[in-house]
Amino acid sequence: MDLGFIVREIRSGRVLSMSMGNERATAVYGTPELGANDPLWMQTVEYEIDRSNNPDDSRPGAVGRLRVLWDEDYLYVRVVVEDEDVYTSAISDHAYDSVEFYVGPGSRGFNQWRISATGVWSGLNAEGRAGWSELTDSGYVVEVRLPKGDVTFENGLLTFEVYLNNSSSAGNDRYEVVSAFGEPDAAFLGHESFEDSLRLIEADVVDERFSVLVSSGLGGRVSPAVPGNVFRVAGGEARTFEFVPESGQVLDRVLLDGVEVSVTEDNTYTLENVSANHTLSVTFKNDPDAELLNFIVWNDNFAKGEYTTAVIIDLGEGQAITASDLNSEMFTVSFKNTTLDGLALAVEGTRKIARVYANDEPTVRGYLGVVENSPDYRVGLESGRYIVVEFEFYTETGGMTTLDGQSNSTLQNYTITQNEALVLTGGRRLDYVVFEQGKVVNGVLDQFEVGNLGTLNYSLYLHKGMDDEVFRGMPLFVYTHGGGRGGGNAAIDQKAAMRSTNGSVALMKKMAEHPEGFQSHILNISYSFVDTPDTADVKACIDDLVEQGLVDPSRIYVAGFSTGSGYTNKLLTAYPGFFATGVPMVARSGTPDPTVDEAHAELAYWLFVNSYDDESYQINLSNFIEDILPNMNNGRASLFDSNRCFVWPYNQFEQKEQNPPLEPHVAHEVEAAVLYNKIVEDGWDIVPIAGSLDSRYVDVFEWLFDQRL
Repeated sequence: MDLGFIVREIRSGRVLSMSMGNERATAVYGTPELGANDPLWMQTVEYEIDRSNNPDDSRPGAVGRLRVLWDEDYLYVRVVVEDEDVYTSAISDHAYDSVEFYVGPGSRGFNQWRISATGVWSGLNAEGRAGWSELTDSGYVVEVRLPKGDVTFENGLLTFEVYLNNSSSAGNDRYEVVSAFGEPDAAFLGHESFEDSLRLIEADVVDERFSVLVSSGLGGRVSPAVPGNVFRVAGGEARTFEFVPESGQVLDRVLLDGVEVSVTEDNTYTLENVSANHTLSVTFKNDPDAELLNFIVWNDNFAKGEYTTAVIIDLGEGQAITASDLNSEMFTVSFKNTTLDGLALAVEGTRKIARVYANDEPTVRGYLGVVENSPDYRVGLESGRYIVVEFEFYTETGGMTTLDGQSNSTLQNYTITQNEALVLTGGRRLDYVVFEQGKVVNGVLDQFEVGNLGTLNYSLYLHKGMDDEVFRGMPLFVYTHGGGRGGGNAAIDQKAAMRSTNGSVALMKKMAEHPEGFQSHILNISYSFVDTPDTADVKACIDDLVEQGLVDPSRIYVAGFSTGSGYTNKLLTAYPGFFATGVPMVARSGTPDPTVDEAHAELAYWLFVNSYDDESYQINLSNFIEDILPNMNNGRASLFDSNRCFVWPYNQFEQKEQNPPLEPHVAHEVEAAVLYNKIVEDGWDIVPIAGSLDSRYVDVFEWLFDQRL
């Protein structure tokens, strides 16, 4: 081949590995229209994606062909994948059959974009991200538009990588990663193997087409549509667009380059004789002839995080509907979750409705399960003012939390479409209804106030009585989450960490179930990646709560997971004798040592490690048991096996035997097991292997709340 490609191995007619010799891959300047077989793709060179990390596996391997284009704002990538066994259902993001992109230098996923064979995005999100996918007889094709972020796109070298994640039709078993330029399956931790792998160059033939950017607000759509909303139009051509309102909506305004234009009676507009770049934007509004009903979006927390579980329609004061007149076919519910600034789409789709029922207050009554119902499940009332439209939010193959791919909070934007008339109890018939979204509600997280103190970003729950007065002299639970779970901007998104697996939420759930023994204030520490706050700022925040008389200084408890467990040890070491307990989950180091400060001898301390986790955690556990625990009067350590799911909704499905045992990064995820499970479950336990524990304690919180300085 005349571009330096050398075929290294061909097996069963499939190219397994090719190299470019001394040639560096190039990307040609140009802006394509996604999903349209744009001719620009043929002006840039095609490269092989064929470096497998598991070439000897007997299961079907994957290879791909890659083309790259660029302009000043975006990188455009087209990948054609050959894979005879493509998995297309819902599973963990990284386990889809998918294509992964790394743009610029970085690690821990801060330069990572990912799109599945079916077009599901994960990884980074930013304004302008767009993608298209199509399943083929031999695999699938994806085309993506990746925003530049902090990277400058200009003539010259670019650090860039493309991976194919290969899973079988069984799902959730990513057994192969295939790379284009560097070491397979190493990019998440660093960019060294593909640094300066791509050269951005000018095009030999200038693309003289113009761009028409089309945008639509909620309540309708524009037809035709293209991924990324950018049409490429040749000079002198015309384009006609139709504006299609959803049920209960009408066309509001159409703007061309910021100036309102008129449309035809059938809601179309033709852009004639295109000779420049244009923006065309349309908005929709509620139909004044429709009945207006408000609804709220209901979010709820479970062990793995926050899910949107229902929308709740308010029929209005004095109105009600009979439960027997409700069914799941009456509504269609769709959603568009965006970043907090509303600029970038995180995920969109249509929700599967599990049940529809009546209630006399705007809350849910537990949840219908695919296999079994939630422990708090109740049937709906015979009639009620509120219609609860409950979703199927978790299945055997997983569920979708409200976070984006980088653990940032999202805005939930929901649309309800009426499919059947609503007949109220008094006989009034609502044939034409428009539903308007109000608040997004979370009964747990809404009780937390957010704030900042120096380097400390936090969410704070203050326990209150019926008179709304804050309780005084209460225990304080301080929790620090794992690295990466705080999103990318913890200073303004303090609750992001509480939307994934979180110990503060676990305590809130416990408190709601058993308020008599667990009433407390909660300080949830938030940070981005591993940028934990100065311990002095945390101490100052706690001191202020103590000085106000809100916190009992003898009952300050601190716990944390992963990076948060190391930070738990850091707090304990920095302030000996200040905290009543320390509960680090999988700490790598930093255990408080009574030989350094004798105050640690009386600390109530409980260290947790999963038996399949990384060796460094096992070493820390052994060192603690051998060197430090003998000098503690109230210390203990638990080494526990991989566990089945014991809490709803995860426990309602068949629990597969872990053979071989969990991979270390999976075993590391023990947070939910420790704080949501009982100490002894059926066939599994977290009973200490060193140090003592009274058998009367059912879970960790029972032990923790029994401790005092």
